[in-house]
Amino acid sequence: MKQLTIGKVLPYIISILAFYAITAIYFSPEVFEGKSLAQDDIIRYEGGSKEVRDFNATNPEPSMWTNSMFGGMPVYVLNPVFPDQPIAVIDRIFKGLFFSGQTAHMLFQTMLCMFIALAVFGVSPYVAAIAAAAFGLSTYNLIIIEVGHMTKAWAIAYAPLVLSGIYLTFRGKLLQGFALTALALALEIRANHLQITYYLAFVCAVYGVAELIRAVQEQKLPAFAKTVGVLLLAAGLAVAANSGRLLTTADYGKYSQRGKAELTPLPGEEAANPQDGLNRDYAFSWSQGIAETFTLILPNFYGGSNNEKLNPQGATYRFLEDVMRSGQIGNQEFTQFTTRSPFMYWGDQPFTNAPVYAGAIICFLFVWFLMIATPPQRYWMLGGVLLMFMFSWGSNFASFNYLMFDYFPGFNKFRSVSMALSLAVMLMVIGAAMGLQRTLFLSEKEHPDWFKKLGIAFGLTGGLCALFFIMSGSFSFSGPADEQFGSLIDAVKADRQAMFRSDAIRSFLLISAAALLIYLHIKQKVGLAIVTAVVGGLIIFDNWSVGKRYLNNDSFQPQAKEAAHAPSPADEAILKDKDLSYRVLNLNNPFNDAATSYYHKSVGGYFAAKLRRYQDLINRRLETEIKFLIDSLQKGRMPDFSRTPALNMLNTRYLILNPGSAEGVLRNPAALGNAWFIGELQAVNSADEEMAALAKLSPDSVAVVDIAKFPQAKAGRYPRAGASIKLTAYAPNQLTYEYDSPADGFVVFSEIYYPDGWQVKIDGQDAGEFVRVNYVLRGLAVPKGKHTIVCKFDPAIYRQGSLLTMIASYVLVAVLATSIGLMFYRKK
Repeated sequence: MKQLTIGKVLPYIISILAFYAITAIYFSPEVFEGKSLAQDDIIRYEGGSKEVRDFNATNPEPSMWTNSMFGGMPVYVLNPVFPDQPIAVIDRIFKGLFFSGQTAHMLFQTMLCMFIALAVFGVSPYVAAIAAAAFGLSTYNLIIIEVGHMTKAWAIAYAPLVLSGIYLTFRGKLLQGFALTALALALEIRANHLQITYYLAFVCAVYGVAELIRAVQEQKLPAFAKTVGVLLLAAGLAVAANSGRLLTTADYGKYSQRGKAELTPLPGEEAANPQDGLNRDYAFSWSQGIAETFTLILPNFYGGSNNEKLNPQGATYRFLEDVMRSGQIGNQEFTQFTTRSPFMYWGDQPFTNAPVYAGAIICFLFVWFLMIATPPQRYWMLGGVLLMFMFSWGSNFASFNYLMFDYFPGFNKFRSVSMALSLAVMLMVIGAAMGLQRTLFLSEKEHPDWFKKLGIAFGLTGGLCALFFIMSGSFSFSGPADEQFGSLIDAVKADRQAMFRSDAIRSFLLISAAALLIYLHIKQKVGLAIVTAVVGGLIIFDNWSVGKRYLNNDSFQPQAKEAAHAPSPADEAILKDKDLSYRVLNLNNPFNDAATSYYHKSVGGYFAAKLRRYQDLINRRLETEIKFLIDSLQKGRMPDFSRTPALNMLNTRYLILNPGSAEGVLRNPAALGNAWFIGELQAVNSADEEMAALAKLSPDSVAVVDIAKFPQAKAGRYPRAGASIKLTAYAPNQLTYEYDSPADGFVVFSEIYYPDGWQVKIDGQDAGEFVRVNYVLRGLAVPKGKHTIVCKFDPAIYRQGSLLTMIASYVLVAVLATSIGLMFYRKK
């Protein structure tokens, strides 16, 4: 058995304890005071998933469908539940155990995963701990915690662990590399942010190409092929452990906005993507400016964010103070404009909550690493960083990204490409740690040319910051939204320049201090412990202090989430209606609102990948009808609900006009109920014809079906005199109706049609499949008489994926345990 001494283990224990301390201190309002972040995205998630989470908490069979958003949709991506308990336990350990139920866990998790990855890369524990803290405290990782992008934070955290597993495998540790890669990739996929995982695959591919070149040069292609085979097996096991998520997500993707468009664009609309995927303009709406990449080293290069706290001595603050004194704005507006100022950011993105700042010293150490690394290390690391830069530039580097969007598989499935910078920061931190590691343990005699390289690294980073400071007067400091600032703009530009100059000199001084210490250490004037402590302290100070500009104690509020979910007077008024199921439309920005979904079955909601047909309905019908309602109400007239057929067929019983008042609720007398018999089923031959028919349809008596897609539907007239149907039992994934009809008829349900998973039975017997009617609803031909209809969402793909997930999860943990055991035990 290999012996482990306390001296070898202690630095790792101290480092992990330091991560707990950093997390507890940074998140002290949450950890010690019980406060929380508002986290808009989490609040929206909790609103949209409330119905299904409540149901799953009390039912052994989880529901994969919710009716609380957009009329109804699968929850495969929103709130997936799969039997992967062994991996879930490991995931909780990475999240810091007692931190796992708090927002703070994301900082701890990010640091711990980077620390383990750097240890695999051969970095000593204290240097690894410093770099891991720098990564966790980088602004992008902090700001996604503040806004509640949890799945993105988890995926970024596990990304370096995946890379280290691949590295370990290529170093000849096949079993350990296999186990680490399989586990890390399983956790990465489980995080359920496929865009980060997709970009990570490119980084891994760049590293793989570097290893291939090395294998060719060293004539070791058979060993390379063997390693790739091991990694493919590891990836296969990781995918199998997440097969439930991946299979259901792929199934949903076919019918979501990321799937193929069916409607012909109207005049003035962007042409639909001829293949599956998003529209180009939408996908690249958040594209990082090319020059904006300099925020990695100088955070206020483009004014920081749209939520800056103004300097009381600054020109903008003083201008607003004068405006307030003159009575043009009130105290509340003044406080808002000065504590969360929207004026300072002048970059290319629509808005940003924080610049992507890697750290001035991290940037210097990364360039230093590129100077002293071996060519294979240098080229793959630099190649990965540059590739992530190019992805993040999006439409600002159209010649490359539009080509990728149009032709590279999967690239057109994602938006907000600026997030690729997060993986560039990951690579820069890894490179910086490896550069500092090599510096600390080598002397001038071993590398006499290092002083020249140190000077080059300093010039490219510290010198650049000094140049920015000197040349600041040559920048325009003008942004695309400046016209709306009016007479304020001169003061805003002055503050932008002041912020730019202040951070330029700040970064220059930090880099100068680190470079000087490294120089003295190479000259053997300063010892290892002092350099490690001082440079490490400067790195953590740098990232901590910039991070606190955007996520600080003021960001935490007492019971922030509880307050966000408190029912409004309008909610309470509607909840007095105890009918089993009806829908509610909040007229206040309904399709970016999940608060309504917390208590009601909403026509709107908040989700980035809605069902494409429902999005079509929003664009072509619902927005028009909502505009009509608002116009009528603003003119003091009661709306004519016969002119809102799409809302009526969705069983929209209530409109919220003013959430703050019980009188701010309007009942729609034309809502058609949960289901109804129609007198005529009309046939059309395309999606365009189907949508066009909705404009003149009377959905209470007529429905329309695309017979090109549903040839089994029998168009024509149906007798409905004396027929009735009623919803008698409701669950998110199962609806029960009782009906009585003197003749065979056709029923339209006010439920969203989804092709895969809904099963329908009449009196316990299979009744075939629903047909899609009225573009988005379910329809069913029914026999005469008194009968019971049961509709259940029980997708086979979920059941099959769950079984494979469970089996692969246990296999993966068994492989991990075996590899760990073999690390410490050998046959005598």
